[in-house]
Amino acid sequence: MADISTYIGILAFIVGMFLVFAPSILKKVNEFSAKSVTKIDTLAFAYRVWFGVSLLLISVFMFLMAYQFSRRGY
Repeated sequence: MADISTYIGILAFIVGMFLVFAPSILKKVNEFSAKSVTKIDTLAFAYRVWFGVSLLLISVFMFLMAYQFSRRGY
């Protein structure tokens, strides 16, 4: 359970950092992924700072959850 929380936290942290500090990189990834899988929602780019900060907060929460799970032995 701690591993899943850690992976989700890492993913949320990385995407959040890109949304806040390097949205152009995510736009390039979006253009690439539009050809193969799906587009990243344009609403996320319209409110990129809020989404990025939210994802950073979620990542902190997930890291704390992983820490708690590892301490309790789950």
